[in-house]
Amino acid sequence: MIAGEGRGTTAGVPPQGMPAAATVAWVSMPRGDTLEVLAVPLDETAAREGLLPDDLTARASAWVAEAALRGEPAVTIPLYGTLVCWSGARAAVVGPTDRLERMRDAVLEFSALAHDLRGGERELTAALRHVDDDAGLAFEFDERAVPRRSELAQRFRQAVSIRRRLVEMAPAVHRPALHPPTLASQIGERLRERTRLAERLEFAGQQAELLERVYEGCGQRASDFMLARRQTMLEWTIIVLLAAETIVLVVELLASRRG
Repeated sequence: MIAGEGRGTTAGVPPQGMPAAATVAWVSMPRGDTLEVLAVPLDETAAREGLLPDDLTARASAWVAEAALRGEPAVTIPLYGTLVCWSGARAAVVGPTDRLERMRDAVLEFSALAHDLRGGERELTAALRHVDDDAGLAFEFDERAVPRRSELAQRFRQAVSIRRRLVEMAPAVHRPALHPPTLASQIGERLRERTRLAERLEFAGQQAELLERVYEGCGQRASDFMLARRQTMLEWTIIVLLAAETIVLVVELLASRRG
């Protein structure tokens, strides 16, 4: 099953200057994102000779670059007479008609992985903003911090969830090269390499580990504090009961002497 299969798609309008046979579709990605995919079939002469018209290459690259996300520049990969352009919001595939569908599938598979990783990176960035304020609770937890237990527990669960998703991505990100290689497999390999997916996954894993360690420490300190507090309350309860029993015995003893 390909990454894009089963995802919602909506037809769009090809950009100006593209061949009449070009098509555009909006494809749903993980976490609610969408990817605008332009598919441009080459005419028979260009496909037979393995040549990409310069103007077509320039227009496809420019169209994709228009929607490039901050910190994630557009990637252009010419490969064996075909062209793949990709950014976080748009992708373009240009090639012979008989290869176009496989090229599109390879781009969608990579895009699903890249969007999933980007979503994890966004969550990590948001979660890391709280680490400096929360880290002290992993060292010392007091009565004032008790109302924050559920908040800290939620952040720990979020850190574990992010790390689990990153671990699940690892086989796809570190997928070994296919032998013999195919056009689709090489598209995926080059996209992963050009977007530094492996390095980003490793860095995200380190961030998730930091979050997990901080909030695990907070959880342990909170648990120790609550256990000590319950023990103290139990001890005081026993002391009060013993004191009450002693008072009753003294009162009875005094009463018996008067009698």
